[in-house]
Amino acid sequence: MLKLIIFDMDGLMFATEQVNCRAFMEVVKEEGYHPTFEQFTSFLGMNARDIQKKYYDYYGEDTDAEGIYKKVGSRAKQIIKEEGVPEKNGLRELLNAVKEKKLHTAVASGSDTSVIKEYLEKTGLTEYFDMVLSSKDVKRGKPYPDIFLEICQKFDVKPEETLVLEDSSNGVQAALAGNLPVINVPDLLPIPEEQQEKCVAVVSDLVQVIPLLDLKK
Repeated sequence: MLKLIIFDMDGLMFATEQVNCRAFMEVVKEEGYHPTFEQFTSFLGMNARDIQKKYYDYYGEDTDAEGIYKKVGSRAKQIIKEEGVPEKNGLRELLNAVKEKKLHTAVASGSDTSVIKEYLEKTGLTEYFDMVLSSKDVKRGKPYPDIFLEICQKFDVKPEETLVLEDSSNGVQAALAGNLPVINVPDLLPIPEEQQEKCVAVVSDLVQVIPLLDLKK
């Protein structure tokens, strides 16, 4: 019986990956490097520590990875402040359906807890979630399953009684590694075919998740 829904945030609930990509491209160019879309998409689903490690891989060991990461975050916040938090299609319909079914809800994101709460407050969606957890609050970020398993433990819910919603390959891999059922809602990139085959479903938007909530694992 399904008891818990875990939502990723960036790229799943909100179209913030596009914002983050804009910020990444602008800041990294200003720092004198040559950012690419492929570099950015390799970060999807990762926490801050792992993204900064990627900066060293891409731009050299003398890169101010922490400084660039913070500048990218500041620029993304500026864009959000000026343009608002862009919601993904069907988010509110899905959250209302989940609420009607009285399921536990959580956000599991690579973003800082403060950012998660800020976005939920800006969009008026705080009341829909029982818990928020950042990958920074667990030992290992996605693609490891630690954040999902920690949430399950806090709710005293088994992984098989949980449904994870993810847009990225790293996020899907994390769910699969923890033996949690997962639905993929792609954002910037499709996930690999071998991952698609292991998902409960791959759907184009959050509205299409609603009829799948009655699935029992």
